[in-house]
Amino acid sequence: MDPQRDIDGFLRVSHQADPFPRTPAEWFERVRLAEPDAFRRFLVGEVDGEIVAIGVVLDNDLVANGVMARLVVDAAHRGRGHGAALAAALEALLPERDRPSAIFSVRVSDDDGVSRAWAERRGFRLHSHGIRSRLDLAAFDAGAHRAVVDRALAAGYRFEPPDDDDRLYDLYAVLIQDVPDDFDPPSREAFDRQSRLQRDVVRLVATHGSDWAGLALLSPAGADGAWNAFTGVLPEHRGHGVATALKVLAADEARRAGRDWIETMNHAHNAAMLAVNRSLGYRRVAGNLFMQRP
Repeated sequence: MDPQRDIDGFLRVSHQADPFPRTPAEWFERVRLAEPDAFRRFLVGEVDGEIVAIGVVLDNDLVANGVMARLVVDAAHRGRGHGAALAAALEALLPERDRPSAIFSVRVSDDDGVSRAWAERRGFRLHSHGIRSRLDLAAFDAGAHRAVVDRALAAGYRFEPPDDDDRLYDLYAVLIQDVPDDFDPPSREAFDRQSRLQRDVVRLVATHGSDWAGLALLSPAGADGAWNAFTGVLPEHRGHGVATALKVLAADEARRAGRDWIETMNHAHNAAMLAVNRSLGYRRVAGNLFMQRP
């Protein structure tokens, strides 16, 4: 892929499966935020000069020594072997990675049985089911949820920006291993890089005395939105409304920063967090199956 020449055709095909990144500017911003030595390869498949398929293979920061691939064929050109050809081309790039990959992951929509079967024929098996939800910040009223914040405050919790990046990462690394998705924490360097390079990042920690009990992380998504990168609370501090309070306060901060919406992804089995999201006004917009193979 030549980004300057191919980006419009790349996004036109990509958007048939996923709306993000929405614009060339958002795609180039993702490239800017990537680790300088990260393994990232982008391919386009052309027929008579027209881009009819796109493929991506890159490091998967949330799976130990893993890579993730995306592959989309234009709906008008399916059934002609373009997907199989591009899949082979993506796999042929893997030896360029500086170490052999342990886990190969792909993502398909949970209502796309054809793509799931296509992946299963190539050895991929279901690993997890994610629900993507969106909160409309124009309709969000933080005051309507003040009671839950007050309940956490009455229980002795306080909410503030973190003052220790190393301690923040250590808490995040513990919490992310407690979610049903079976994620691995990204490296400390990758975690810190996102905060250094992005404006309007929201980072909040819940404290109880000298203890850090939980955190919320939001990162910008384009010029108008935000991505709820993570919200979590240590098991011994659950049951006091801390997670809900973190989400309320983070959403209010994003709204005051001029963001229009927040999106998040939760494991379909994470009933507690899905219920918290619904109570705040999040609405499901998509479901994704994450599939893996050695």
